[in-house]
Amino acid sequence: MALDLGKAREVFDDFLMIMDDQIEWLVDQGHSRGIDLDGSLESLDRLEFLYALMSAAMSEDEQGALRVVFARYLGDLVCQHHGGKWTLPLDDPKDINFNMPVIVGHSSCPWLEFNPIHTMRGYSLRPKPGMIRSVVAHSVDPQVLDLSDLAEED
Repeated sequence: MALDLGKAREVFDDFLMIMDDQIEWLVDQGHSRGIDLDGSLESLDRLEFLYALMSAAMSEDEQGALRVVFARYLGDLVCQHHGGKWTLPLDDPKDINFNMPVIVGHSSCPWLEFNPIHTMRGYSLRPKPGMIRSVVAHSVDPQVLDLSDLAEED
């Protein structure tokens, strides 16, 4: 079954439309637990802690929905501090980010996409303090690997 591109764009528009309300809700949830999500880069560590608190007693489906809310905050924070904008890649169905909201324009690599939903999923699977901050840092300022010394000579 082929993806309806118009419907995908409509879902993405809805994702953007409710973003501010979702972020406000998340910030309020943090405040009610004594956690300040102030939009600073330092709040990424607090975001991890809040996710652990809120997701602990949830079903997998509820955690999935919660990760999307957290991803909205994370993506918005990246845009605020590093530039970029939300977009929906629909050109290549084989792209790992196909039909998922991502941030572009946040890095010195113009083709690089930052996927906050995948970042939150990764964190939920293997929570490690500082992981989200590290993923953001590597996405904003990727280091090019020089593999020329691995080339085999003929």
